[in-house]
Amino acid sequence: MDYLNFATRAGDRHERSRQWRAVTRAVHAELDDDREASIRGGDLGELRICAVALGAHRVEADQRGAVGDESLAKFLFQEEGSSCIEQGGRSVTLAAGQWFAIDKQRPFCIQASGTGRQLALVLPARRVAGWNTAGLAFAAPRSFLRGAGQVLHASIATAVVAAAGLGRRDRARLGEALAGLLNVAWDADPTAETVRTSGGRRAGVIDYVERNLADPELDVARIAKALGYSKRSLHKLFVGDATTVSRLIWERRLEHCRLALLDPALARRSITEIAHHWGFSDSQHFSRAFKARFGASPRQFRNAH
Repeated sequence: MDYLNFATRAGDRHERSRQWRAVTRAVHAELDDDREASIRGGDLGELRICAVALGAHRVEADQRGAVGDESLAKFLFQEEGSSCIEQGGRSVTLAAGQWFAIDKQRPFCIQASGTGRQLALVLPARRVAGWNTAGLAFAAPRSFLRGAGQVLHASIATAVVAAAGLGRRDRARLGEALAGLLNVAWDADPTAETVRTSGGRRAGVIDYVERNLADPELDVARIAKALGYSKRSLHKLFVGDATTVSRLIWERRLEHCRLALLDPALARRSITEIAHHWGFSDSQHFSRAFKARFGASPRQFRNAH
């Protein structure tokens, strides 16, 4: 694939489905609504990373190796919406803010009933420590909103954009670094934070925020009521952090707007529409906040990428 930046352009969903099958080589792809789909990314040595945006869909993949019959591991990061993944008679629902591993040596299916966005990382399974241990290839979803998973996700998200401007040698070196980071996150202790600790409760708040970012009424009072906290208790969970609950909402909305501005399938959607979708009611206020966060206005940022 080297490096790819593709968006469907078709008058009906059947043609969009055909285009998607041709680009991704899926054995079956059915795009079930009128949203244009996009995929952006490429090869980093032995790794492949991509950002995918789709409406409602069902995609089926068959057994496929990277080189000959070499087994591949695929890691999915659900950034928006939710997906149901089926493989070997088992299924799991991946919610926004979670990541999950798939054994690409066996057929699998991914389907969603609404708009979603994912990051994907694929690499030879031999590069994943402990992959052959029973059960690891279909482990439970994990959060990437904290800890090593957060660092890994942020690194992949940045690499999808930045790697297009790198030479092949530097992309391969970047892939090596991401493979090492993947193993750190994959081997991290999933029980290090539980809901009984302040860190675990804070993680629960972050998960709730991520799932409800598009709600323009999302604020401290609504979160506290939904999770059974007083507003004082909610604020105390973030004492000592570099952010507050309100700032967390603001930062996550800005990040989702940044990702939307990078999506070629949303190139015809206005900046104001994107800002409103993610809960910003004042477009001028949004533009100032975006520039302060990313160093360029939304229009400058979109044009540059």
